[in-house]
Amino acid sequence: MRRREEALRRKPSLEKLLVELYRRLRQWRLYVGAVAKAARDLLGPDTRVYVVGGAAENRLTVLSDIDIVVVSKNVPRDERKKLYLRLDIKDRAVTLYGLPWDYPVDIHLYSEEEFEKAREHYRRMIEIKS
Repeated sequence: MRRREEALRRKPSLEKLLVELYRRLRQWRLYVGAVAKAARDLLGPDTRVYVVGGAAENRLTVLSDIDIVVVSKNVPRDERKKLYLRLDIKDRAVTLYGLPWDYPVDIHLYSEEEFEKAREHYRRMIEIKS
């Protein structure tokens, strides 16, 4: 009985886990540069990268992810190729640039033309230069 009580005391509470998750989310500025670098590696130096959604609008919750918009003339039109490109960007950001493998990013890929149509849906965009 004593071992179980000790184990329960050492086990982090759900509240502590959620607080830690939220703290990590609030540090998004530390991590989005890794995604920007990886995207530019794969799509070229003229690639533009923005943070949108809850992070850009300062309304993150513990259930949020960090929405990243990648704009390049080299983004493929085919959805399957876009899926693989998203995976490649995240893999490169993790492998080469220190993005934690479990960090919740959602990468949105747009060609220049697609972005011109989509940009009106974003209230606020923060451009990532790194």
